[in-house]
Amino acid sequence: MSSSSSLEQRVAYLEIALRRARIMVSLLVLVGLVVLAAGFGSREGQVADEVRTHRLVVLDDSGHTRAVIGQDPAHVQRIARAAGLLLYDDKGNERGGFSTFGDGSVVIGLDAPVGVGAAMRDRIGLKVFPNGAAYVMLIDNQTGAVARLISEVGPDGARGVQVFKWIGSRPYVRTISYDGDVRDSTGR
Repeated sequence: MSSSSSLEQRVAYLEIALRRARIMVSLLVLVGLVVLAAGFGSREGQVADEVRTHRLVVLDDSGHTRAVIGQDPAHVQRIARAAGLLLYDDKGNERGGFSTFGDGSVVIGLDAPVGVGAAMRDRIGLKVFPNGAAYVMLIDNQTGAVARLISEVGPDGARGVQVFKWIGSRPYVRTISYDGDVRDSTGR
């Protein structure tokens, strides 16, 4: 009898030990899930020393694209392929940007809203050319240059402030410099 009683005690002890082991495993799994959820759940306040990506899109509260940092697609319709920051209005229309170009130039451009003036919406342009020369240009709603500030003498010999008068599609240019005024009435 003592051997059967001893066996029953041992079985009872093993059953208790098995229950405790099941409870411990369940608690460990639960703690693991909580830790895992906490790790994935709250990313607020995380700071990375560096983020590498090909394109970064910033969305507003409504999910509309408001800014893009990246490179133009391979066959884009620009002077040269660009990489930089493009800004968009709340309707998703490009309104300006800051870009470096494949030809070595860098440009800041600001655009009129869609539907204001001519289809070509550039209105203010700042450009530094590959040779270091620079200009700032203001463009009206009919896409005619109004004024331009030029830093270096270019192929047309201009350096200074230029103002434009348009007669039809012909521009007439007055260049104001330290050395005096030059008026180009040839309408080049």
